[in-house]
Amino acid sequence: MNSVANNIEIRSMKIEDTNAMLAIDKEIRAAGKVITYANLTTEYILSAGGKISHRENPTSYADSITGNVAGLLDFSFVATADEQIKGFILGQVARLRQATTELGVIQMIGVHPDYQRKGVGTKLVNALADKCRSQGIKTIRLGIDHRDKSLLSLVEHMGFSVDRLIVYSKVL
Repeated sequence: MNSVANNIEIRSMKIEDTNAMLAIDKEIRAAGKVITYANLTTEYILSAGGKISHRENPTSYADSITGNVAGLLDFSFVATADEQIKGFILGQVARLRQATTELGVIQMIGVHPDYQRKGVGTKLVNALADKCRSQGIKTIRLGIDHRDKSLLSLVEHMGFSVDRLIVYSKVL
């Protein structure tokens, strides 16, 4: 592992981290490096399902959120260097319909462009894997656009493989 990864600390995400996470998401999009998550933003994930609401006239995105977001943060982590957030992973637990099996799901992973391909993403995925293991979860799943070579490289390097499910979509 390189020296950048050695200086990265991983910790559980806090609601106060959302502004930095949104800024990294914006940087990645500005650099044109978004393929898999092109139509999915961190702001959408944080407000999906109406589980949270927003205050009027907030001083920051984090300040705008009201309600219980613990479920959104339980399986999410940030990577920091010099106390600055450089990456994040948003995870959750899902239950399969066919069985009573739980699995971890990576909703989104983002690493600041200056820190990509330096081991930060690997540390974030490992943190989520450790959390899943501690909860008795044996599988982590994520969806990837087949054109996203950078994300494919990361997950294949980490031992992920193509699952038996294929997702079909129809635009309405």
